Amino acid sequence: MFLYAAFIYNQYKILPVQIVLYVGDKPLNMKNKVESEMIKYGYKLIDIRTIDCTQLLASDDPEDIVLAILCKTDDVDATIKKILDRLCPLPPRERENYIRKLLYLSGLRKLYFKLKTEVMNMPITIDIDDDEVFSQVFTRGERKGRLEGRLEGELKGRLEGKLEGIKGMLEIKYGSRGLKLMSRVRKIDKVDKLDEFQGLIKESTSVTELKSYLDGNV
Repeated sequence: MFLYAAFIYNQYKILPVQIVLYVGDKPLNMKNKVESEMIKYGYKLIDIRTIDCTQLLASDDPEDIVLAILCKTDDVDATIKKILDRLCPLPPRERENYIRKLLYLSGLRKLYFKLKTEVMNMPITIDIDDDEVFSQVFTRGERKGRLEGRLEGELKGRLEGKLEGIKGMLEIKYGSRGLKLMSRVRKIDKVDKLDEFQGLIKESTSVTELKSYLDGNV
């Protein structure tokens, strides 16, 4: 972030106001500044749990609405129902996409199964496996890959299965920005490297981290 601020200042002679939005479940204990004898650098650090969920629920952007699951609320059940009510009118494919993102985010608050129950009670059709969201996507991909492997060769099938799972994970966590990485991910031809990249997706907080990994491995 410091480098980004320096680049922006060098180009436009303006120092940006930088903000880090913390979405974790553990108490926030990150530092918001770095100081040395000659340099002082800081940024705003906001815990999303301090934001009232009603602010995001009032938005017309589905991206904001799904983030409400992470925000401050006095009634979790009511908040979940309101989020789903806002997503329900969306076109079927778009609605399913955002509900899957919502299921992923709900895991950060240990609300996955509560949310899944509400989703299954909605007057819509959406296919949700019993596993956690990442597990369902990755397992489904590997299952498909194993089937293809019987016809086209075990290694190729395993690779295709891994890639299918990774594609689903990238879409759930980072949307279209994540999917843009697939052209580079498909150049990885080792199963262990794909496993490593899969783990990185789970732990990552930005697409930039994933790009850095690909820069060094593809």
